Amino acid sequence: MNPRSLRRRLGKRKRDERGSMTVFVVLWSLVIVMVAALVIDVGLAISQRERAADIADQAARAEAQNLSIVSLRQSGGAVIQDDGCRRATDYLAAAAASVHYGSASLNTGYGNGGCLVNDPGTPGNSVTVSVNVTYSPFVFDLFSGTVTVTETGTATAATGN
Repeated sequence: MNPRSLRRRLGKRKRDERGSMTVFVVLWSLVIVMVAALVIDVGLAISQRERAADIADQAARAEAQNLSIVSLRQSGGAVIQDDGCRRATDYLAAAAASVHYGSASLNTGYGNGGCLVNDPGTPGNSVTVSVNVTYSPFVFDLFSGTVTVTETGTATAATGN
């Protein structure tokens, strides 16, 4: 091969590869942006699940403190008043304002009026509260719309000895 044709070939090859790095950078940039979006939405999902669990636990504790004074004085046992989860509902109303990027609601179809684990009408000393937190993902909102996270909290009333 003569040096002139070799130079032409190398020059042609050099011109053919122009812009290939740009395509590579653009594709990898898209991949990195998608991974970052996924990390943000998964982090939000974990945060909302933890928030729902916290609200459910605190609402159950609030309801477990609603003891029947008559039962406490007569038998000395801790029996929760069956009042339709008034304290749990009040706590949830106050806590719902602290739920960012969504809303919280009490699942009233769970157990006795939404709270008591025991049979309906039979007061007991254990309370289970189920809370739904609904939120919209930041990035993947186009694909999934809203997401509802349900968590359950249980508390047991006890008397100190």
